[in-house]
Amino acid sequence: MSRFEPPKRPDLEAPAAAKLPAGDAIAELALSDALVSAAGREPLAVGRLRVEESELHGVALAPGELSGLALRDVILHGCDLSNLHCHKGSMRRVEIHGSRLLGFALTEATIQDLSVLDSSMAYASFAYSQLQRVVFERVILRDSSFMETSLRSVSFVDCELAGADFRGAKLEACTMRGTTLDGVIGVESLGGLTMAWPDLVASAAAMASALGIAAQVDE
Repeated sequence: MSRFEPPKRPDLEAPAAAKLPAGDAIAELALSDALVSAAGREPLAVGRLRVEESELHGVALAPGELSGLALRDVILHGCDLSNLHCHKGSMRRVEIHGSRLLGFALTEATIQDLSVLDSSMAYASFAYSQLQRVVFERVILRDSSFMETSLRSVSFVDCELAGADFRGAKLEACTMRGTTLDGVIGVESLGGLTMAWPDLVASAAAMASALGIAAQVDE
């Protein structure tokens, strides 16, 4: 598996008071070299999100359509990006910790060097995107979509994938550990995947069903 490249950012002081723009809605949230703590603040509605070389704590954004999303060298802690939808955005060298991204959609996007840990991404979508050097660890990905997605050097560790849709996905050098294929849609598209032996055994029924293999019951 290709080596994951962590975010690059300057030394920042401890998180201070929120420095997000005032108002109920803004056209663009652009942050650079920022360390922001916004715990307890009402969700902010934005039309476009651009963040680089920054660390965000407790930032919540209101659901809606984004005209653009670009995260580069960013760390998120305890943030909420649920039900944000963007077409053709990008993530590069991003870490997400303990955050909520329910229904988050980033489609036809370019995503490289992303690490998501201890987060919920149920109903999220990366459909038609390109994912390279990505790690999902202890992430709820229930009913998420990787339809027609290119996954290269992507790892799923101790994740929940029931209902996840991989139809038409293309995998290269991808791994799963502590994760089974029970309830996964499009199992037949997972060629190129490496699984731990116990997970492979636990996924036998799902793989047999995808291949149309029936179990013989001895009388």
